[in-house]
Amino acid sequence: MDNITAAFVVAIQTKIFSGAQFLHGVGDDIRYLGAFGKVSEDPDSRNITKNSLFDIASLTKPISTAALFMVAFQENKIDLDQPIQDWLPDFKRAETISLKNLLNHDAGLPAWLPLFEEVRGKNWNYGKIRDFYMERIAATPLLAAPGANRVYSDLGFILLGFALEKIFSRRLEPLFQEKIAGPLAMEQTLFHPLNHIDRIVPQDIAATEICPWRGRLIMGEVHDDNAHVLGGAAGHAGLFGSAQNLGRFAREILGARRGQGRIFKAETLERFLGPQASPKLGWDTVNLSGSQAGSRFAADQSVGHLGFTGCSLWIDFSDQKYIVLLTNRVHPRRDNEAIKEFRPRIHDLSLDN
Repeated sequence: MDNITAAFVVAIQTKIFSGAQFLHGVGDDIRYLGAFGKVSEDPDSRNITKNSLFDIASLTKPISTAALFMVAFQENKIDLDQPIQDWLPDFKRAETISLKNLLNHDAGLPAWLPLFEEVRGKNWNYGKIRDFYMERIAATPLLAAPGANRVYSDLGFILLGFALEKIFSRRLEPLFQEKIAGPLAMEQTLFHPLNHIDRIVPQDIAATEICPWRGRLIMGEVHDDNAHVLGGAAGHAGLFGSAQNLGRFAREILGARRGQGRIFKAETLERFLGPQASPKLGWDTVNLSGSQAGSRFAADQSVGHLGFTGCSLWIDFSDQKYIVLLTNRVHPRRDNEAIKEFRPRIHDLSLDN
């Protein structure tokens, strides 16, 4: 048993998660790909395989929402400095909030609001729910003036999801398939996986939480509460995927930086994620100390993102490496935070091999 496999075995035994996939690549070379554990704590549940799917939660932000804004930028459909109100005129507030503010999480919006509590149980169509969310977010006091401080916000990316549907005149699910997943052959990265049994096996989807208000174990439907009432496909959450597919996306980002992208142009990567791009739009960067990326990702050359369910993706442009870690750490309850210690340790262990 190699030391990476041994670390995952211990993590499963100590209930950090019930299952995981792990992928470490450098350029086009996959250095390590592994699948561990089971889709749930039920001993009779299926083993995690390399084709199993995980709810990747907030990885939806860079892989779908920010990526689609990169496409919109390339197609000259947007100006990053234009106000969100240009696309969402019903989002009425005195402050001007730009697309760039929202992509950078410096619009001044709070991190989260339990708006789902006011929607669940109501027989509203998507349009009415969308309008309710815009109205409530517009009425929410800002924590700071736009551009002043960076506060990670689901609310901002919910708005960006609404804006994308206006920009492209399409809902997010088919838009992501047409512009991102299809061209990159990411057949296992999708919204609403239970609607695609031609591509996936429902019993191979990793379980997340036993939801107190839905009254059941969540398996194959989005874990995030706001994304759920928004129909399962939102700007901040909703995607499911596999490590192999997310590795393809990482290689596209790295390739585009070299001018070899299938979707993204080099100049687009420079504008969103290049050395001169400050901030990095739609992504997080490496903290100088205590980073969830571990200690081997270059602080000034790396981007990444975490997902609440226990998933992450980190990319280092300095040496073309990337790591995908997919877990279901919220199964069976979301208060398990042991992933915070495990994630940087497994990153470093892999990169030291």
